[in-house]
Amino acid sequence: MNRRLALLGASLVAASAVAQTTAPQIPESAYRKGMPDVVTPAPVAPAPGSTFDRAAFGSAYARAGRPTIAVLWNREFTDMLEQTTAQQTTIDNVRGGAARVEAMRVPGYAAAQAERGSFSSTTITTGQVKSSQGERSGPVERIDLQMRASFMQTLASNGVKVVDRNVTMRTTAAKSKGAHDTQQVETDALSKHAKLLMEVLNTPDAAAPTGWATYVSIKRLSDGVVLAEGYLTGESTAPKAGPKFEADPRGGFREVAAPAVTPGDSARNVAEQALIRLRTAL
Repeated sequence: MNRRLALLGASLVAASAVAQTTAPQIPESAYRKGMPDVVTPAPVAPAPGSTFDRAAFGSAYARAGRPTIAVLWNREFTDMLEQTTAQQTTIDNVRGGAARVEAMRVPGYAAAQAERGSFSSTTITTGQVKSSQGERSGPVERIDLQMRASFMQTLASNGVKVVDRNVTMRTTAAKSKGAHDTQQVETDALSKHAKLLMEVLNTPDAAAPTGWATYVSIKRLSDGVVLAEGYLTGESTAPKAGPKFEADPRGGFREVAAPAVTPGDSARNVAEQALIRLRTAL
């Protein structure tokens, strides 16, 4: 028995030695060290996104000298005073049981008189009446601020030099003495600090994803030339992604609903589409 085990062990050792001597020796140079794999996975298709060409706009904007832009957010640049004030005095007099009301205002405002039931009081009220003729109504403040922040941030992130209307008006008015005409101060401030004027007017539109569409008009302040205009609903111009499906707890599969367009998304799309129009005009 021991002899048989010895012979079996000897044969196994001999077979192993033969296998080692006959195995091919592969040199190190045959391996593809530091080189890409022969078989690579297919590239992942990029997710649909914005079609805005940031580099193309940046080049066009630089060639134009990077003009400063004053943005009037939901405010029209009209030929009327931006804000007017009027002094109003109201006097309520009571004599003989009859109340007589007299309203006296500065020229340009209608005067009113009325008589009503009696009560005993005398009141004199003096104050100012303000009217803003350029500012428009828009979304509720929370939505409006989201849209404005996204719009302005998109301009800034693409290198646009944005001028703040209110700051330039205050600094311009501070350098002059005497009574200030609001329209004149606004015109002087914008002409001094900005090359282009961008009006951004929001208007209700049931067809828009957020219920608000935006009209954008870009003008050159030096001569009033209209460079670009557009009525934009805030929808992305990128190709829509194909449908996605997920397992349905009730069995089978169901389509995944696309995320809703937020006010910030809409304003970002509007800003990018406005810059596309501006790029072709620069």
